[in-house]
Amino acid sequence: MRKSSISKIFGLVALALSGLYGCKRSNNIDNSNGIQTPYGLFFADSAGALYLTNDGREYKGPLFPPDGKSSRALVTSGNNILWAKTHLYYSNNNGRNFNPSYDTLQSFPFTDCSNRTRNTNNSMLINLTSWENRVYTISDSKDNAKNWLGVLFSDNFGNPGSWSLDGSYDTDKVGKTPVRMYSYTQLKNGVLCGLAFSGPGDNDNVHPRNFVKTSKDPNSYAARWYEATANPDNRSYIYLGNMGGTPLPPYGSVLTDTGFFTLGHMVNRLIAIDAKCHYGAWYSDDTGKNWKPYSGLPANTSLLCIDAPFEKVCLIGTAGKGLWILNSHTDVWEPCNKGIGSNVTVRSIVGKKNIYKNGTERELIYVAANDGIYESSDGGLNWTKTIGGNYVSVY
Repeated sequence: MRKSSISKIFGLVALALSGLYGCKRSNNIDNSNGIQTPYGLFFADSAGALYLTNDGREYKGPLFPPDGKSSRALVTSGNNILWAKTHLYYSNNNGRNFNPSYDTLQSFPFTDCSNRTRNTNNSMLINLTSWENRVYTISDSKDNAKNWLGVLFSDNFGNPGSWSLDGSYDTDKVGKTPVRMYSYTQLKNGVLCGLAFSGPGDNDNVHPRNFVKTSKDPNSYAARWYEATANPDNRSYIYLGNMGGTPLPPYGSVLTDTGFFTLGHMVNRLIAIDAKCHYGAWYSDDTGKNWKPYSGLPANTSLLCIDAPFEKVCLIGTAGKGLWILNSHTDVWEPCNKGIGSNVTVRSIVGKKNIYKNGTERELIYVAANDGIYESSDGGLNWTKTIGGNYVSVY
C-alpha cells in the first residue's frame, strides 16, 4: 500500500517528535525554545486523509490524501506506526509510506441501534510500553493448530515477520476453545485484559468472555491466558464447572441479541462499554470475574470509545450524545460537553503531555468528533474546538 490513509479512525498518537515542526507560544512558555519533550498528534478525517500536528492547532499535510478506504485502528510502537484495515500495515517514516505487516486480521462487523454498521475499534490493537513494546492485535489465521485464542503479538514493533500466534493458555482455567479475542486494555498495574467471543461453530458465540494474563515472559506461568469469569451459569461451551462470578450480559440460558462490548479501564478498574446500545457501561474491580452496571449514561445510545487520560479522569464518547465523564465520588457518569455541545458524536479520546525544560508539565486531552477536534486543558471540564472537520476515532 503506497498511498493509503486512515478512514473511520482518528489517531492521536503519542510520539516523541522533536524538530518536525515549529511550536507556538502557549501559557507564557516559549515552546520553541523551552519544550523538552513535545507531543505529536496524528489525526484522520472521514475521507481518509491523514494529518500531523504538534500543537493541536496547526498542521501540515495531508501526509496521505483521502482515499475513502475503511480503517480500524492505529498505534505506535518504537519508530513504527501500525495501522489496521483489512490487513495490518506499518510505516517507519512517520506515516509517509505504509507497507504490509500482517494479513488475516479478525473482523466483527455489527449493526447498532441506529442501524449503523460498525466494527471492532481501536482497542483491537494495543502497544504495551511496560512490556517492552509488545504489540497485540486480533487474528483470523486458519492455522487451527496454533490459533486457539485469536491473539497475535509482536516483540519487534510490528515489523513484518515478527508476528506470532499466542497459543499459551491455562487448560484448567480456560473453557472451550477456540475463542476469538477482539478487544484489549492494560490496567495501570500491568495486567493485560482481553475480551473474546466463542470461536466458529460453537453455536453460542454471542456471549462475551473475559481473559487475563499478567506477564509476557514465556517461561512464566503468568504468561498464560486464563478466563476471568468461570462459567457462573453453567454455559454449555465453557466446561469449567460452576466456579462463580457475574459475567457481562447477556447471561443465562436464553440466547438474545447481545451487546458489543469493548474494553477500557480507569487505573486498575476494568470497564466495558456497549456500542450496540443495549447494556451501557459495566465495571469490574477483580479483572473481569464480577461485573456491575454503571448508571448515568444516556439510554439507547452507542458508546463508541473510552479512555482514561493520565489515569486521572475517565471519559466515554457517544454517538450523538456527546462526551461523558465518570464522577469519582459517586461512580455515576455525567455529561461534560461544555464547549462541545450535547448532540455531537465523539469517536476518539487521547491524552497528550508537553514537558518543558524548566520541569513544567502541561496535560491536554483531545477528542475527535464529527464536527472537529476539541482540546481540554482542565481534565475534560471545558473544551475548545481547535481544528474543524469530520474526524473519526482514537488511539
